[in-house]
Amino acid sequence: MSKIKFWYDAARPQSLPQSVTPSLVGICLAFASGGGVWWAAVIGVVGVVAAHLSVNLLDDYFDYRNAGIASREQLVRAGMRARIGKAQYLADGQASLRQTFIVAMIMAAVAVAIGGVLTWYRGWPIVVFAAIGAFLGYFYSAPPFKLCYHGLGELITGLMFGPLLIPGIHFAVCGHLGWPVWIVSVAIGMLVTNILYTHSVLDRKADLSVGKKTLAGLIEPDGTEHRKSLVAVSDVMCLLPFVMVSVAAGLGLVSPWMLTVLLLLPLAVGLLRSIRQSVYSPDSEVSRQWWMGPMELWKGIQEAGIDWFMLRWYLARNLLTGFALIVCIVSIITSLV
Repeated sequence: MSKIKFWYDAARPQSLPQSVTPSLVGICLAFASGGGVWWAAVIGVVGVVAAHLSVNLLDDYFDYRNAGIASREQLVRAGMRARIGKAQYLADGQASLRQTFIVAMIMAAVAVAIGGVLTWYRGWPIVVFAAIGAFLGYFYSAPPFKLCYHGLGELITGLMFGPLLIPGIHFAVCGHLGWPVWIVSVAIGMLVTNILYTHSVLDRKADLSVGKKTLAGLIEPDGTEHRKSLVAVSDVMCLLPFVMVSVAAGLGLVSPWMLTVLLLLPLAVGLLRSIRQSVYSPDSEVSRQWWMGPMELWKGIQEAGIDWFMLRWYLARNLLTGFALIVCIVSIITSLV
């Protein structure tokens, strides 16, 4: 059990809301549309979790093999505010690259097995969703494509956890698709992208120093002449999902009760202000407020000196989680009335 816990912790389970919450959205929309099957929903979520943790370990494996975590430690000693918590188990020698790859493949095998069961039950569309997701997940960091090293990481993650994951698990649960699932999946995908984009804005200098190109790094490769563009993209990622749902509700494509997601606009604005602060005044202090939502292990984060990073990351994550939760609640209620 200790080994299982070690690898579970190493695979960054704190990132699971990026995949679990979209999965729950797909499931709730499926049951709201009629014909949902509970066992397909349960094993579908297990498969998504296994696939997500596998991708996280593969990302660590290829990142470490390509550049090495030591490079970020050197940046910190030089004064750069790099985040070094990722793959610390490799840097500390607690596990080898070979072990990391093997465990990642075991988790991937679990996801493939579950995908096979759902394909047998629902048919070939499951294979399409799963195959595209598997390709993007593996080559996210793996050669020869190294997609995240070419500034595509954020967009690919949003695609995987939005327009691929939500319709995929929706189809697995109920066997059909419709306008609501596509509209919501794109909105959720943008909020997932926003989490990664927030990450890349905060860590862009460190990423560029180790040769990892992110969307933020492409927008501002050096200097400060493109800071307005950095925050403009953040504005789009945070606010466009609310615009999409509002327009869809106005056109009658989704329930008007979906407009309750607008209650999260203060959280989105809070994140946007914090991003601006990080871009224009990177050395300024951060202050956690109650309305920002849950932020696990906050005391330890402050002691590690990465509260400047994690506060914004948690804000982006909580925005996604809150949006998805509201969609789930509205779907359940509208299916009962």
